[in-house]
Amino acid sequence: LICTKVIAYLLLKRNYMKLGASYFGNRTLRHVKKDMEKMIEDGCNLVVHTMSEHDIAYHSQTMIDIVKVSRDVGLEVFLDPWGIGRVFGGESFSAFVKLFPEARQRLSFTEGDINVNKACINSKTFRDKMSQWIDLAASTGAEGVFWDEPHLFYGEFTELFGKTRKIWGCTCPTCKDIFKNSFDYEMPQEFTDDVMAFRQETILNFLEFLSDHSSSKGLKNAVCVLPYSEAKYGIYDWEKVVKLKNVDIFGSDPYWISYNEPVGGFVKKVSGEVVRLCKKFDKEPQIWIQGYRIPAGREDEVSTAIKTAFDSGVRNIATWCFEGGACMTYISSDQPEIVWDNISKEFKHLQQK
Repeated sequence: LICTKVIAYLLLKRNYMKLGASYFGNRTLRHVKKDMEKMIEDGCNLVVHTMSEHDIAYHSQTMIDIVKVSRDVGLEVFLDPWGIGRVFGGESFSAFVKLFPEARQRLSFTEGDINVNKACINSKTFRDKMSQWIDLAASTGAEGVFWDEPHLFYGEFTELFGKTRKIWGCTCPTCKDIFKNSFDYEMPQEFTDDVMAFRQETILNFLEFLSDHSSSKGLKNAVCVLPYSEAKYGIYDWEKVVKLKNVDIFGSDPYWISYNEPVGGFVKKVSGEVVRLCKKFDKEPQIWIQGYRIPAGREDEVSTAIKTAFDSGVRNIATWCFEGGACMTYISSDQPEIVWDNISKEFKHLQQK
């Protein structure tokens, strides 16, 4: 096994390149260990392990063991609250929204109250659960936590006669009280400028709460925002996230196939903005490369995306996910082995720069 000190030295020699992938395909330790060794062989030095509500309930010690074997082979480890409360990215079910229905987001619906299966991030109950998650993350020995796409509900519904209505969350009593205290009037049903600002401030306050608590536990904080700075996604002023005191790493995920965008231009645009903001506030830029749902014949685009992110100045590049998503039918690439082979070749090449 390659010791941690040697890995740290090699990182210095590699101009601080961090190259990695997310991992969620296994909880059997001997298989995880084999995969982590393969990640090292394939050019990675960073892994983001998901830690879902299921993991908290049934795999708490297993997660500690998984982090240990990952670090022992030389990987830097971050943990991701995968799908927790359905307010972070991830294909994971949430028990929280069933067990605590009063802590769910309520939607702006004039016809009556409608709750969606997403936790209200202003809810004390949910924040207490997230504090417990952070405490467990800290106990594993991981280097940091990865806050992936924290969001509030937004949808556009077509009514009778073709009229489109914007439906958004959260409009629960707690959120209404916060809105009134902030803007000195009752929360409207419409998706106004003040509502947009309130939603953004809600997510920012949530991230500040999370990052302050995890930082106090000795953990680094990485935040990933969706690649469009539009109000419907919650965060539309990225600078406000980067400025948060305990955010160490800021990034985005320009998944060009998912958003039907051209690979080079999309990755370049998003990477450039991430690098610009991180330079301004002395934070570390990170870009996530789409490694899932890659259609057959488009595997080379993964290489283009990695090269574009590097040429834009990014030195922390990760892919979602290990081995092209082969472990999960829902997100698997058509030819995941080719996707991962391209990622590995690019990562090994970057290690030599």
